[in-house]
Formats: sequence, C-alpha cells, structure tokens
Amino acid sequence: MGRTLLLIVLASIGTIVSVPTMTTSTACDQPTKHYTTMGCIASEHRNDRGCPLSYDCHSLEDRQNDKCYLFGKVYSIGEQVPGEETASTCTALHTCVDDGQDRAYFIYAYMDCIEMIQPPNENCILQYQPNVCCSTSKICGQDIAQLATCNIDGKFYHEGQRMRTPSNPCRHCICSVDFEASDTDCNENCYEEKCTFEIHWTDSLAKGAAPVYLDGFCCPSSWRLPEETDKLVKGPNSSKDTSLECKYGNITLKVGDSVNDKDDVNRCTCTIPPMVHCS
Repeated sequence: MGRTLLLIVLASIGTIVSVPTMTTSTACDQPTKHYTTMGCIASEHRNDRGCPLSYDCHSLEDRQNDKCYLFGKVYSIGEQVPGEETASTCTALHTCVDDGQDRAYFIYAYMDCIEMIQPPNENCILQYQPNVCCSTSKICGQDIAQLATCNIDGKFYHEGQRMRTPSNPCRHCICSVDFEASDTDCNENCYEEKCTFEIHWTDSLAKGAAPVYLDGFCCPSSWRLPEETDKLVKGPNSSKDTSLECKYGNITLKVGDSVNDKDDVNRCTCTIPPMVHCS
C-alpha cells in the first residue's frame, strides 16, 4: 500500500503493603492503561472491583531529562525505537534527540495510509493484519461472499476487517476464520492497543498531570494538570488506610476521594493509587 511519511517534531521529554487478597472473579472496571504503559508494577492483591490495590510507580521518579521513555523502555540520545514497537500506532521512525539544553525529545513520522487519503469503494473491504497501521490489500465485489464473518455483540464483520471488543476497549482483533468472541485473549489475530501519551504529553506527565479517560476508549484522551482551585471531595466510602493514598498537586486523597475543578467539568478520583484518574 502506498503511504507517505510526514516528519514532525514533538516534545518528549509508596511502598505497597501486604493485605489479604480479595477473592473475586470480577474484571477490573477502572482504567489502568496509564500505569501499564509506563511500566508501573501492579500489586498482587485485588480489591472488590477486581482491580490491583495499587501500582508501584517509583521508576517514574528516576526519569532523566536526557533520556526518552516509551512503553516501559529507556532510550538514549541517538537511539531509535524499533519499528515493531510502534507499528500499530500509525507513527514511525521514533528517534530520541537532544534539544541542546539537556532535554530529550522524540522526533517521529506520521503514516498516511492510502485509505486515509482515498477511502475505498463501498463495494470493497479492506484487509488488515494485527499490529499494523495500514491495510495490506482489499477484497471487492463477488469475492466478498467468500470471506468468513465474525460476530461481536450482534455486530458482523468480514474476514480481514478490524474489530473492537466492547467489553475490553484495549483489545483489538482482526476477523478471521477461527475467531471466537469468547476467547480473544489467546487469539493470534487479537492484540492490545498501545497508547502514545509518553510522546505527546510528557511535559504534562513531568508536572504531575492526571489522565483523562472517555467512556469506551482505551487510552487517555488528554492529561489534566493540578490547579489552585481544585477542591478535595471526600467520598462516602473514603478509605481510612493511610498506606493507600493518591497525590495530586498539593492534595492527598484517600481511596474513594476525588478532586473537582471550579467549573465542575472534570472529576479526578483516587481509585487505584498512587495516581488519580479523571473522567
């Protein structure tokens, strides 16, 4: 497939306590992608919502200005991120560079897939592969009838099409002959979405920003910086456990507490320490 690379430059820049494990089969209903993307380590223990009690993010405190960080890995000035690491993100050629003032940045390129420039004919179906940004081919006309179909929550797809799993927005699949909606964890045509906020929001991260999530999406849509007008809102079931707390600006929150901004637009809640997340 034809594709154009447009080079742009963007800036890069608690101890876990042992408590009884909660026995539960409930899948975690809280966003944790910001933790796993940055290489934070989950507690072995779970709360009654099926989520880790906390994450160990001490490695974030050791980040250096003359290094670049992506997906839990460290890159020195001049190093390039392996292409397979970012193939699914529609960006490529990530290289860690120095701005001359001891500050590291990623330079990278956007991928322009042919389907972004010229949408396919409505009688054609694009074919994709796992962890690849652009389509690799297309099937048209009567040949479409020869393709297998997949069903996720009543929505049908043809073989080769990308699919989202509503129950797990971070899990993407390519429709295949052997696809089973009940077993996406082991299917080789399914893969985890990667979040690139460490490229786009690293300045905010360094200043203690909190991830902002939208319903139904895997990655944070933005990052919110603490504000002087933020106010602590005690939760009705605020935890009394001082070993599990979130820090946001100058505010310390117990699990269950939240912070409201002056316009009541974002509510940032301490659900899984040490960071709050906003919605």
